[in-house]
Amino acid sequence: MLNSVIIIDDDSISILVTETMMRKNDFAKQIITFEQPQKALDFFKTEYSWDQGAPEYIFLDVEMPEIDAWEFMDSYKQIDPSIQKRKHIILLSATFNPDDETKARTHPMVMELITKPVNGHILERLK
Repeated sequence: MLNSVIIIDDDSISILVTETMMRKNDFAKQIITFEQPQKALDFFKTEYSWDQGAPEYIFLDVEMPEIDAWEFMDSYKQIDPSIQKRKHIILLSATFNPDDETKARTHPMVMELITKPVNGHILERLK
């Protein structure tokens, strides 16, 4: 079981499905969720305990209205530049977009791009 994971998705139903699957599969001790990416960035700047290291995974929706995944990652890496050396972001997408797939493959923090919904097989593979 992982220590902590973060879910960032503007769709509350997607968050609920992902979080439920994580709990059902004993994926992580702590699951923190955000519907607004800016609130997640604020959390990392002010509340997150960086002495414990970055979360094992951040499940990040690609398409969000105020800040998309790519903009989020640009801001996130500025909080602590050392985090950009670790592949720990799992991108989530409701649809397959070849451009996102190409970007995901070359981004230093992205582990993979998953089409929603997250299922138990995916979580078992990531443990």
